[in-house]
Amino acid sequence: MRTRPASGPRGRLDLAARVRPRVPSTAVDSIEQRLAIEPVDGCDDTFVSVGRTDPRHVYGGLLVAQALRAAQSTVSDGRLAHSLHASFVQAGTGGEHLRHEVERTRDGSSFATRRVVVRQDAGVAMVLTADFHHEEPGLEYEPPANPEIPGPDEVEPAQRQSKVFENRPVPVERIRGALPHTRCTWVRPRGSDLSADPALHLQVLAYLSDHGPSRAARAPHAAVPREAIAQPVSLDHSIWFHRPVDANDWLLFELVPVATGRGRGLSFGTVRTRDRVLVASVAQEILLRPRSTS
Repeated sequence: MRTRPASGPRGRLDLAARVRPRVPSTAVDSIEQRLAIEPVDGCDDTFVSVGRTDPRHVYGGLLVAQALRAAQSTVSDGRLAHSLHASFVQAGTGGEHLRHEVERTRDGSSFATRRVVVRQDAGVAMVLTADFHHEEPGLEYEPPANPEIPGPDEVEPAQRQSKVFENRPVPVERIRGALPHTRCTWVRPRGSDLSADPALHLQVLAYLSDHGPSRAARAPHAAVPREAIAQPVSLDHSIWFHRPVDANDWLLFELVPVATGRGRGLSFGTVRTRDRVLVASVAQEILLRPRSTS
């Protein structure tokens, strides 16, 4: 996701000042803390992030996961998310809170739908639609996992690491029997001590799912000099949650570029557990433009 530089205090509409979150905005050290939101007093179905966005980079997965948490907060009867679709409207602003306004679009006998508008001082940053479903039995199928992909204990940590999650990319030469330009990465939250709430584990998966899709879409153009391509920007992001997940353990993200052209790039992917059980599918479209020379 694009990042708008953090603005100074003058001329700024401070969401934190308007909603006065009861928990102070401080540095966060865990993924669960990063997802923390609070209801806004006097505003039904409206929530604000406890912490501010990073001043240097607004991670799209943070917006998606927090918006999913806000939507989940308005759903009762134990229904969990089965899909979400997010559109990034404009660049996120570093150093600000996120305000999540939830619309209760539908409450049916089995399914519920929520629409979340995520705002910052500059306006709408993202719009997300999430669908929720009662747990029920059904016909089971999933395509077999690629047995040639090594496990998390067989690959080295990435040189660059996040403060809140670990990632271990599988070297390209060790990805055999896969489609061209496939990228595989093992990811898990740091600390691995998430609470038992199953909704939280889906939200953590949503947070992690933004790590890698844009690189997968760019993979067919690896020979193009980096300076010749404009900074990629996430346009939209989708997740389908197939099964419950334990996000404390390693998750395998296997991402494949599907198509690029007309200034855009699309990647699809799967998320599997350490035991190679398919728990989710993801898709992301990015802006993929040659850098202007004018």
